[in-house]
Amino acid sequence: MSHRYSGPGFGFPHGDARLDLTDLYAFPKPSEADKSILIMNVHPSAVVNPAGSTTREPFAPKALYELKIDTNGDAVADIAYRVRFSSSAGGPQTATVRRVEGAQAAETGDSGHVSTCVDGSGRACDGGRPLPLLRGLA
Repeated sequence: MSHRYSGPGFGFPHGDARLDLTDLYAFPKPSEADKSILIMNVHPSAVVNPAGSTTREPFAPKALYELKIDTNGDAVADIAYRVRFSSSAGGPQTATVRRVEGAQAAETGDSGHVSTCVDGSGRACDGGRPLPLLRGLA
């Protein structure tokens, strides 16, 4: 999936480039085909109309970024990953990723089990163990 607000007369969602989901990639995990790797790009670095730079803060702290997954083909989310980012006012942004399953996955909100946190260095931690993930967050 790829979507860009790059043509004349187009604007970013709510006028905020950090809310512009530019790409979404899904790949099978090489060593475990029953698992997937999801990559989400947001926040283009430049605006076409009007020309100029977008904000320096990569992710909107007040936004809830959600990836919803339908596992049985009924067009209703069965799994959702919900991501919230901190403000960069005190330094690099951090992220909290929550996973929710079942009926709650079709809803929107901050519920869910915290599955991953990402520190300001861009490294993810899962249960206190750092993982090399999401390098673009730094």
